[in-house]
Amino acid sequence: MPKITLKSVVCFFRNLRSYISGWRNMVYTHSNAGNVNFLGNNQLFKQFRRILFCVLCLLGLTPMSSVRAANECDSFLSCCDTGKNCRQFYLGGIVGADFGTLNKVPGNSTVVPNDSLFTAGGTVGMRYLRNDGAWRFEFEGRGREQIQERVIDPSVGGADITTAARDGWSTMVNIWRDYNVVESVDLYAGGGIGAGGYRSVFNATQAGTTQVASNENVSNFAWQAGGGLIYNASNHIAVDLGYRFFSINDMTANGVAFGSPFTYPTNYAASELLLTVRIYEPFRRWR
Repeated sequence: MPKITLKSVVCFFRNLRSYISGWRNMVYTHSNAGNVNFLGNNQLFKQFRRILFCVLCLLGLTPMSSVRAANECDSFLSCCDTGKNCRQFYLGGIVGADFGTLNKVPGNSTVVPNDSLFTAGGTVGMRYLRNDGAWRFEFEGRGREQIQERVIDPSVGGADITTAARDGWSTMVNIWRDYNVVESVDLYAGGGIGAGGYRSVFNATQAGTTQVASNENVSNFAWQAGGGLIYNASNHIAVDLGYRFFSINDMTANGVAFGSPFTYPTNYAASELLLTVRIYEPFRRWR
């Protein structure tokens, strides 16, 4: 059986469109002339037979090509070996822990070091299979639990100072390279760029009176890099345990101190341990 290519399919639909257009024009012409005898008009009948033949051929080729693809692509990488389309759409869910540091800026005394917080999110992407693994291109969105520290500072009269980053978020475009180690087990590495932000909070209260207050949403360029281990539970489900270093570039937040406006630098960086479950081709019937 001849191989069905994109070029042949495009050619088929182009011819089909021209047949339909010609048939419709002739029906319109003969209708205006009062001649609507379909079977009696030899030219119209020929056009109809061509269209019917094309449709029957398409209906016949579709299941036959599916059977052929099933026979040639019955293993995880056989589609790649035969030059077939190796793209796979996927969805993923992420949960994990951030070990983050807030406001680590030279000369800044409001640093919140090494706090652990929960993070969760999801991914949508495409995987391109290769003989030794795969390339993955994905969009990722995640949220983060607040990171916060509260101290009583005796150097400023026992002021109650709260420093926090709340409602943390990030959106990233990632590229990952998977390398097959043994059957069902891959190693991967890569990274991504995007944007991230949070609500920067800095409050100082002394003797029950708020002297310094800031509660402003900030955002900036973000990046991440990392790697990990993948267990392919099946052709359609993978479990990923990975490490990433994530960082949001320096930002400036505004506030009010003793009745006057002020600004202060803020940033966020974290080491992350993430568990991801990916489902490949979730909307296609699995076999």
